[in-house]
Amino acid sequence: MISLKKIQRLTLLCCCAAASQALSQPEVPPPPAAAPATKVLLKVMAKGSGRILKRAEVRIGHEILSTGPDGTLELVVPERDGSIQVLRQGYEAVFVDFKELRGKSDYNVYLPPGKPDDSEVVITGQRRPETSRKTVTVQETSRIAPGGDPAQITQLLPGVQSNPGRTEVVIRGSGPNDSRYFVDDIMVPSIFHQVANLSVVPAQQLTDVDFNSGGFGAQYGDATGGIIVLRSSDKVPEVPRTDFVVNVPFYLGIYHERPLDEKSAIAVSVRKSTLEYILPSVIPDDSDVTVVPLFGDAYARYLTKNETTSYKLTMIASEDGLTLSAPFDGSSDEDGKVDLSLKNRFAVIGLERDHNLGEGWRYRMTPQYSYSRFQVGFGDDKIFITSNVLQMPTEFTKRLDKGRNLYLGILPQYNVGKFDIMAPAFAGDDPYYDPEDAPRIATSADFSFSNFAAWSSIDLQAGSLIYTPGVRLFKAGFVDEVGVDPRLALRYPLDESNTLKAATGLYSIAPEPQETNEAFGDPDIGYEKSNHYVLGLETRWTDRWVSEFQAFYKKTYRLVVSGGPENYQDTGSRRTYGFETFIRRNLTEQFFGWLAYTWSVSEEKKADQDEWFTSAYDQTHILNLAGSYKINAYWDLGTRVKYNTQSPYTPVTGAVYNGNLDKYQPLYDESNPNSARAPASHSIALFATYDSLYDTFKLKYQFGVDYLAVGRRVDSVQYNYDYSEKDEVSALPPIPYIQISGEF
Repeated sequence: MISLKKIQRLTLLCCCAAASQALSQPEVPPPPAAAPATKVLLKVMAKGSGRILKRAEVRIGHEILSTGPDGTLELVVPERDGSIQVLRQGYEAVFVDFKELRGKSDYNVYLPPGKPDDSEVVITGQRRPETSRKTVTVQETSRIAPGGDPAQITQLLPGVQSNPGRTEVVIRGSGPNDSRYFVDDIMVPSIFHQVANLSVVPAQQLTDVDFNSGGFGAQYGDATGGIIVLRSSDKVPEVPRTDFVVNVPFYLGIYHERPLDEKSAIAVSVRKSTLEYILPSVIPDDSDVTVVPLFGDAYARYLTKNETTSYKLTMIASEDGLTLSAPFDGSSDEDGKVDLSLKNRFAVIGLERDHNLGEGWRYRMTPQYSYSRFQVGFGDDKIFITSNVLQMPTEFTKRLDKGRNLYLGILPQYNVGKFDIMAPAFAGDDPYYDPEDAPRIATSADFSFSNFAAWSSIDLQAGSLIYTPGVRLFKAGFVDEVGVDPRLALRYPLDESNTLKAATGLYSIAPEPQETNEAFGDPDIGYEKSNHYVLGLETRWTDRWVSEFQAFYKKTYRLVVSGGPENYQDTGSRRTYGFETFIRRNLTEQFFGWLAYTWSVSEEKKADQDEWFTSAYDQTHILNLAGSYKINAYWDLGTRVKYNTQSPYTPVTGAVYNGNLDKYQPLYDESNPNSARAPASHSIALFATYDSLYDTFKLKYQFGVDYLAVGRRVDSVQYNYDYSEKDEVSALPPIPYIQISGEF
């Protein structure tokens, strides 16, 4: 047996051995403490502009977070492998690996634009109902308008004629001076530059274009043609923005806008043509004809607003000019040429105040001042007209209920200016009259006069019929009579998809000061009057497709014409009738476009006893097809197809030799005025846009070719020296172009 003592001895030996082994092994350190988590301030922005994207989703595994109003989100980066996903509707998703975020206190994520979406249709806001108004957004104009300029979109709308070398619009047979142009409530002499498909207001400041081709409301006066309004934005930009543009070979431009605080902002723009510097160096010295156009504009705006009131202080300055040197039989210069110079300048400043008075009332007042100068020199003849206009349109609006309003407005206006004219006396009864040989009349006069207008209209309802009667009262300072123009517009929904529209009214224009001058015109000239009748059907086929058909008739009387005892007299008449079809595919990100067709007849006569003859503004057929398709987020393709009947001219039946002038003088077929036309015109434009995106800016490349045609294009006709032969004058050849612009 083993004794108790042996057991105790063995136990002691085992314990000593274990202790010795334990002391001989190295000490194991405790596990390390967990590293502190990485916190990152994530900021999400749009690639290409750096615009803040609020409410962007940030996904970490199954957890979904979103950015705040400033586009930021504080993240805790997990200590594992993986990534975050950043998403927002309309943009491509971006993945960021955890490793890129670790060790950084902030991190910027730029989301590139997503694939164009054809499922969402852009809907424009509702405005005062107008029977013939078409509203086109800047998003649409940037994709299909000539030059991408908003104002140029009017060239593609129904009722607008196409005329080579003319930028002012001719609407439904009215003259180019019978329409009026506005930037918001500021009236401007013109919105078009003469070249480069450019308007006088930068596109970045505009939201849409309102085009009214007839039957418009009582708030517009002194117009018998149409109304074009460029609408500017009421929004304060979130971040500063700077754009530049290089258009080869036409112009350079720069634009900048920035917020001053949450409720105010400024914007400035300057553009200048480069043609006057380029063309003289490339035109040969021995060239018979030298043409050099020039243009430029400047724009500035200050916007501020609060809960009840907004202010827009807008300044616009514009200049257009042209110098031409060409051979002329009557030239007194040694080189046998005559010089033509044309300059047209204007500047306007206006302050719009829009104030909510409460209880459904609000008013908008826009005091404004404009200065314009028009100058033409042709050899020894000249026309020089300056004008200063101070006016303050004010309108009160009372909201009666949904869709119905009462409108009350006044327009006091004061004009002061001067004209200086040296021109040939007119002899309409002389078959051999030649302005070169005619005696000259020189006249110069200062003028000043006050105009006043007041208007009212109200939306009334009888069952489903909404009708808007209105009236405009006015008095021009140099016309003895007070004018009254009653107007009426109607809308009747036939069902959910079809709406019947109609309008009628009287429209008036005051004569120009030079037309009432005793030397050239008739002091008794009164208001030119025009009756409008419009009937149309608007159909909404789907959310994407809409169409509109309109028939119209216009009768204008007391039309100012030249000829007779005075250069100007108001004995003429004009009538225009026809119909328009407008089929439109509403705007989506991917595709939109329209087809516009107008058939019309326009006739005139110089006195009541005369027979009707074809008007100089008659174009029987006008067809425009325009569309844009966005392939992806970077490429956009577009086209414009145009066909129109040419304007008429009076043919030459023979000629007589004038020994005093040593030249042949044409004999026109006065029994059939405007009875001939050049062949119908057609053209095709193909263009593309590519956006090159960087983190906080983008470069846009626009390129294409205008005036493509199948066969020869003819613009007009010309005769040889003795009028025995007639040749067709070719239109412009295909013109390629490229424009580079940047947005920062």
